[in-house]
Amino acid sequence: MAPGTLERLAPSTATALGVARAVVHAAFLLKVLTASFANLGALPVTLLRPVGAMQLIPWGFYDALLTPGGMLALKISMVASLLLGALGVWAPVTTKSSAALVLFYEGLLRSFGHFNHDEMAAVYALAVLAFTPCGDGFALGRGGREKKPGWVYGYPVLLLRLLVAWTYFSSALIKLRVAGLGYLGADTLPSLFITHSLDNLHDTQYRLAFALIPYRDYTPPLVGLVLLWELLFPLAVFSRRARWWILGFGVAFHLSTLFLMNIFFPFLLAMYFTFVDWEALRKK
Repeated sequence: MAPGTLERLAPSTATALGVARAVVHAAFLLKVLTASFANLGALPVTLLRPVGAMQLIPWGFYDALLTPGGMLALKISMVASLLLGALGVWAPVTTKSSAALVLFYEGLLRSFGHFNHDEMAAVYALAVLAFTPCGDGFALGRGGREKKPGWVYGYPVLLLRLLVAWTYFSSALIKLRVAGLGYLGADTLPSLFITHSLDNLHDTQYRLAFALIPYRDYTPPLVGLVLLWELLFPLAVFSRRARWWILGFGVAFHLSTLFLMNIFFPFLLAMYFTFVDWEALRKK
C-alpha cells in the first residue's frame, strides 16, 4: 500500500483499535447478559443438530452442557471473558477466549435451527481482534503503555471496516442473484415485512407493516434505494464525504426494520463505531 494511503482509509492509532475491541466485546456482553441461558439449558439435547465443526464435539459434552448448571457455567464464562475483553484487561488472552466462546455459542444456537446474519460481522471482528494488539489503547491495565508502528493498528481497523462493507455489499449481490430485478417488484417490501410480522420468532411484535398494503405500488423505489445503498456501502471505507451519508442512512434503515419488520441489527450498528476516528475527535 502506498505511503499515506492507510492513514486516509483508517486511523492508525491504538485508541481506534482499542475502541473497536471495547465496542464489539460490549455488544456481545449485553447480548449474553440479556439472553436466557436457563431456557436454552431446558431444551432436550435430542433437538440438537450440530452444524459444521460442532459435529466433532462428543455427544457426552452436549449432554452435560444442556442442563441448567451447564448453561450457567457457559454464561458465567462468557460474561467474565467479554467483560475483561471490553475493558482491555489481559487482552491477549481474553480476546482469544471471547472469540472462542462466542463462536461456540453462536454455533450452539445454529444447531437448534436459529439462523440470522446480524452477528456475523461482529463474530469475524472478534477473530480479527484476537490476534491484534487491541489492548494497547482504550484499556485498563497495560493499555496505552506499548508503542508500535501505526500500521499495526491501522490495518486491523481497515479490515474491520471492510468486513462491515462486505456484509452489506454481499447482501445486495445475493438479492440480485436469487431474485434478479424482480426483487424490485411492488410485492417485495409488503410481503417481506408482513411475513416477519405474522410469526412469533422475533423480539417485538409491531404491526406497522400492514399499513404498507394500500401503498404497495409506491414501495419499489424504496426497495431500489436500499439495494443501491447496500451496493454503495464500500464507499464508506474509501470516501470520508460519502461515509456519514451512508452510515446515517444505515441507522435510519435499521431503526425502521425494528418497527416495520420486527428485526433489529444491533451488532451491525455497533460495528459502525469502527468508522469513527476517535483520536481526531479527542483532539477537537
